[in-house]
Amino acid sequence: MNGFPHAHKGRGAASNPEGRFESIRHHAEDDGWQSLLLDEDAPRPRTEVTDERAKSVITRNDSPDIAFDQALNPYRGCEHGMTYW
Repeated sequence: MNGFPHAHKGRGAASNPEGRFESIRHHAEDDGWQSLLLDEDAPRPRTEVTDERAKSVITRNDSPDIAFDQALNPYRGCEHGMTYW
């Protein structure tokens, strides 16, 4: 086991190493699931692209701790699979 998580190509970050000042350290442990990750015949996740008809890409904000009241947000989701409704 090499200690690195299996990466899905095009699916965002595959690792998140701790910082040098963190009080907790993590290490990889062989739990027997590694053989499933090494399966070369496993299907890759499909990427779905949909046409989005948004009302506006301008987001309005009235928070007192943010110095602007409008922002441009052209994305509905991100590479990590998050969606914003």
